[in-house]
Amino acid sequence: MAPQRQARHPWGRPFAISALALATALAACAQKEDYKTPHFPFFGSYSQKQAAPVLLSNAEWWHGFQDPVLNQLVAQALAGNLSIAAARERVVQARAEARGVPDRAGLSASAAGRQQGEKGGDVTSSAEGDLGLSWMLDPYGERRARKAAAGARVEAADAETDAARLLVLYNLCNAYVELRYQQRLLALRQQEIASRRSTLSLAQSLFDTNSGTKLDVTRTQAELAQAQADLPLIEAAIRVQQNQIAVLTGRQPGTSGPEREPGKGMPQARMSADIGIPADLLRNRPDIRIAERLYYAAVNQVDVARAALYPRLSLSGAINLTSVRKGGSSRDYYFGPSVSLPEFPNSSTKAGVEATYSAARQAHIDWKATVLNAVMEVENALVEYDGSRRARAATERSLTLYRQAQTMTRDLVQSGGATVGDLIDADQSVTNASNTLAQTQRQQALDFIALNVRLGSGSAAGEAPAPATPPGN
Repeated sequence: MAPQRQARHPWGRPFAISALALATALAACAQKEDYKTPHFPFFGSYSQKQAAPVLLSNAEWWHGFQDPVLNQLVAQALAGNLSIAAARERVVQARAEARGVPDRAGLSASAAGRQQGEKGGDVTSSAEGDLGLSWMLDPYGERRARKAAAGARVEAADAETDAARLLVLYNLCNAYVELRYQQRLLALRQQEIASRRSTLSLAQSLFDTNSGTKLDVTRTQAELAQAQADLPLIEAAIRVQQNQIAVLTGRQPGTSGPEREPGKGMPQARMSADIGIPADLLRNRPDIRIAERLYYAAVNQVDVARAALYPRLSLSGAINLTSVRKGGSSRDYYFGPSVSLPEFPNSSTKAGVEATYSAARQAHIDWKATVLNAVMEVENALVEYDGSRRARAATERSLTLYRQAQTMTRDLVQSGGATVGDLIDADQSVTNASNTLAQTQRQQALDFIALNVRLGSGSAAGEAPAPATPPGN
């Protein structure tokens, strides 16, 4: 039997022309929601001005401490921290979701075969194959808006990775400064114990020669016991910071790492703070970039919701091939436009569009609040860093004078010009001044860390090149 050719056209030419005309008319009525990059009326610069702005996005500011151990720990944390690894996976997820937005054109195929017959009779074999093609027109920009929103969420995820990196840098550097501070306190207590023992020996010698009192001996013993009592607490604090550093670098607590090696003392902020101008702040702060990209995504969601109010227009077709053994074959095909009409606009669908408008306005408000908070944090960090820097200079001068007074008092006690009580007071003044200097050095380092993190500096440190964002066509 000769092959039979069949063709069926579910839509005639007048219907196709009418559908295209209807879609064109409705597209003219659909208005795209415009997006404008948000702008904030900054002042020309921060209140504490700098002669020239600097770019901070990749500044490795922790090198300013000139501490090789800290540099090594930062490199380990950027490579092995689990929070950063999780943030990178969220970027992978966002990119996959962006690729999941349907394409304009789609191609599908299927095939099937079967045999049929009775016992002792003829067997009939048949095969069937289908090839489908669809092409969705997008006159209202729904697909474009979905792609744009997905791309914005990818960029927000990228910025969230930068934010995670900054948080790790902040916590790691703070823990390292705290570790070296506790180790400095341990050394100061050991020096204090040696000084107290020297004073106790002098008090005991004077008492034995009837030149001193039992009270002087007892007071000196009490001060020595107090200094010794502080040692276990300081040693415990050192172990706590070592454990925290281990976790931040992706290691098990209690394991050996660079932080257990002798350092160069307390980290010193030897470089001036890189301040920059508001444009730098917008470029460097991950939270501002996150808020701006989420606002962009919310604006595009408005276009997605508006497009759902209008008909969907698509061109689709299919070819069906059927072959029956001993029975010939046939081919069916069809191609033409189709229009899917949405529900008639009612209060619920309109409310959905209004909700997306509100979400976009909220995202814009969130962006403005994020910018204001960022400026406040930077201004506060500048003030605090300047204050701790000046306090450290004054404390260094105070400690120098107290040490001079301690030496003179010790000489006077031996010559009979001062009492042991005066020497105990002088020792305590040196101890207090030494502790205060360690605290101000610690605070200056912490303020320096906070200032750079508030500026977003170092957010791209250790970042590997990322694959290109899928084009939003």
